[in-house]
Amino acid sequence: MTASSSSPIRPLNIGNVVSAGLSLYRTNFKTYTGLSLKALLWYLLPIYGWAKSAMIAGQIGRLGFQELIRQPESVPGALQRVSPRMWSFLGIAILVGLIQFGVNMAASMASWVVLFPVALLGGALGDVGAVLTGLINFVVQIVLMAVQLWFQARFLVYDLAIAVETDKESIGSISRSWNLSKGSVFRVQGVLLVTYLIMVPLFILSAVPLLFTIPLFARISVDVPTADVGPILGLIALAFLAFFVLLLVAGIFTMPFFQAIKSVLYYDLLSRREGLDIQLTDRGPIDRGPTDEPI
Repeated sequence: MTASSSSPIRPLNIGNVVSAGLSLYRTNFKTYTGLSLKALLWYLLPIYGWAKSAMIAGQIGRLGFQELIRQPESVPGALQRVSPRMWSFLGIAILVGLIQFGVNMAASMASWVVLFPVALLGGALGDVGAVLTGLINFVVQIVLMAVQLWFQARFLVYDLAIAVETDKESIGSISRSWNLSKGSVFRVQGVLLVTYLIMVPLFILSAVPLLFTIPLFARISVDVPTADVGPILGLIALAFLAFFVLLLVAGIFTMPFFQAIKSVLYYDLLSRREGLDIQLTDRGPIDRGPTDEPI
């Protein structure tokens, strides 16, 4: 990977990263969402499908990165690059997930150690203790979220390293992400927060059908004629089906957007350490040749 400019590149701020990711996503909307649909359908198949899904997500990330360095690839071309590493995507994802799970468990246990005596003391102090307990609990939860987000930021671009740096060992992608994010953690955390705020409304909307199940479950919990239970269960099943479909639709749109953001972040982190250059303007669609590929 060669630098396109010998002069130092100013790091992108949070707004730059998000706007560049949005531009990349908008320019390649049809291609990225098509791949995202394949990835999410593959995810329904355990093990092999999970590996295939993770690989396609990496493929989207590689396509975005290659466009940023002005060396765009066709969809089949990117697939050819990432296919040999399909199982690496799944294996490293599981490893990173286990690490983050361990961190979350340790952080939760630490917060419990702090909050348990505070709750006992708060109970002895009455109303003042209740207010103090609530305040401390709020602060602890903020710290807990910050710790979890910090580790997410450090491991965020491991799959981009697997997809782009195909000449390196896959296991090194974890340390690669860790090293690239060094010194930029707070900025990456800010990008994550903004990205989550953009994506969350879609997932909230997908959960709306579940709200209609609350009164239905309440009816089942009381004495109702047996003949009425069947239709109620049917409505509940329909609500859950609608939730699943809407969740799938939300995933189709948000997964490639998240990968586009990560592509820009990965490029930006590389630019600071290795002198790469980046173009933030929306250049419009690029002719990538044929896009047909096997499912």
